[in-house]
Amino acid sequence: MLSAAAVEAQCPETRGQPLDRPSYPDLLAPLRAGADRITRHHGPQPLMGLRRWLDGRAAPEGTHMTGASLAAGRTGELLADSARLWGGSPHASAALAWKTYCYWAVAPVVLGYVSARRVPLLEADDFQFTIAADGEPRFSGRQLRPRFLALPDDPLADAAGVEVVANDAELLERLGKSLFEAHLDPVMEAIRGRVRLGRRTLLGSLASGLAYAVTTCAPAGRESAESVARTLLETFGVADLVDLGTDGAGRLVYRRHTCCLAFTIDGCGTCATCCIQTERR
Repeated sequence: MLSAAAVEAQCPETRGQPLDRPSYPDLLAPLRAGADRITRHHGPQPLMGLRRWLDGRAAPEGTHMTGASLAAGRTGELLADSARLWGGSPHASAALAWKTYCYWAVAPVVLGYVSARRVPLLEADDFQFTIAADGEPRFSGRQLRPRFLALPDDPLADAAGVEVVANDAELLERLGKSLFEAHLDPVMEAIRGRVRLGRRTLLGSLASGLAYAVTTCAPAGRESAESVARTLLETFGVADLVDLGTDGAGRLVYRRHTCCLAFTIDGCGTCATCCIQTERR
């Protein structure tokens, strides 16, 4: 059990107030256990940007942006940071900024869905994206308030901060509205308001982020990764932007129908899942 100070660092809104029981670390426990299994399977890198949040530690020093602040006007700051990090044309670095932001916003949701059907609600004012001043991980994400979706049989279904939904279908519908309609879509449109990027191109990065997160999180669950990926892609309306399959070892594989434009930046090349084929792959 983490200390009250750790909970306050993770959820500032509780500072100076009595903490409801069960605590935020209790609510995060199945996600943390799932992340531990994933780390043993894949190594620390795929979920490194979530570990401080899951472990009750403060975000690293750096630039902190909520989805709400990005949608309301801080998009230029995100794009400027991206240009400094990656270089390249404005639209290419903006596409990479969105791809990175998108992954760290969907990864906690996929982790919660796969590991326990206890899904963090990440509307625009409840998600913080951090670009660290130095060190690793450079990018990270966290929920700011303990708000979760859960099914009626969840052992903490009656806990404060938990919204109980009747079944998987209702959970997925609520998830799509909270994460996409109330968060990612406004941020995406704010980026498009500054840089000429097609909506399909950016939605392609949402699709690939979901597929990669499912591939990463598969060891935390018992379901077919391909089945979970298809379900989540359909929930977000992007199932037509990636092709899914299973390799000889039974692992999920996917290929994008769009490009994140990384290949246009010196030294980046193409991603392994890109629709563009090059000799460098």
